[in-house]
Amino acid sequence: MKYNEDNFVSLNKKKKEETKSIAWYLTTHITLYIVLIFFLIFFAWYTYFIVTHRYYIVYGPSMKPTLNAQVSDYDEDSAMDAVYVNLYGKIEVGDIVVIDDVSSSSIIKRVVAESGDYVTIAKSGDNFYLYRIPASMMTLNTQGEKESLISDSEALVVERENGYDVIWDEASAQVDGNYTYEYKFYDRFLLNMTNSNFDYYISEEGLKYVCVPQGYTLCLGDNRAVSADSRRYGFISYDNIVGDVELFVYDYSFGNRVLEVIKFYYFQVEEFFAR
Repeated sequence: MKYNEDNFVSLNKKKKEETKSIAWYLTTHITLYIVLIFFLIFFAWYTYFIVTHRYYIVYGPSMKPTLNAQVSDYDEDSAMDAVYVNLYGKIEVGDIVVIDDVSSSSIIKRVVAESGDYVTIAKSGDNFYLYRIPASMMTLNTQGEKESLISDSEALVVERENGYDVIWDEASAQVDGNYTYEYKFYDRFLLNMTNSNFDYYISEEGLKYVCVPQGYTLCLGDNRAVSADSRRYGFISYDNIVGDVELFVYDYSFGNRVLEVIKFYYFQVEEFFAR
């Protein structure tokens, strides 16, 4: 086959059209993929951080040292940290939660006991400790009386094992029998045992516990010395709990907020592919 100048012009024109078509195809698809990726990222962000989660700035020192570690114990208005709260998570002992409708503003505390648990706060040695008998560890003996399947020493909770250190106000105490109780807890729950509707339990050693009613929790701040919590407001209803904290934002500037969100997604993806 013989090629003349018209043939070469036609061939070059065809190649240019094919190249242009491929370039258009790639540009279109790459653009669509970029738009799709950004849409998926936006959808995931909107779903996770707008629909299922809520953002709260943490004020005051009541959750030190877990949150606002640098805020003074006498400064109720300063904020260093923030949190994202899961609105649909299951609330468990040890969770940090945001609580509404028990104070003039939302408060953030830690769940230390749940419905059916028996709890008290008393001194052991030089320190105050939370004592918690889980509901599953309470039974009735042959006389129909409440009986704990664990001893007081086993009920003692060393809370630093949960990843935080509790700061107690040891100057505030109430001596009752052979035991010294944290005063604010004693005054709120144990002082009028005989005149109260709460369910109580006294161990064989004489330590007094109060039962968390059904549908309620006991919530305390990590910085017990300055925290206004269940010792002021009483047991906290699950209905008043907004949700549990799932993401901490230390130093809640916009840059750190974005960084923590990116890190969260990174670890979520890493965890998904590690399964």
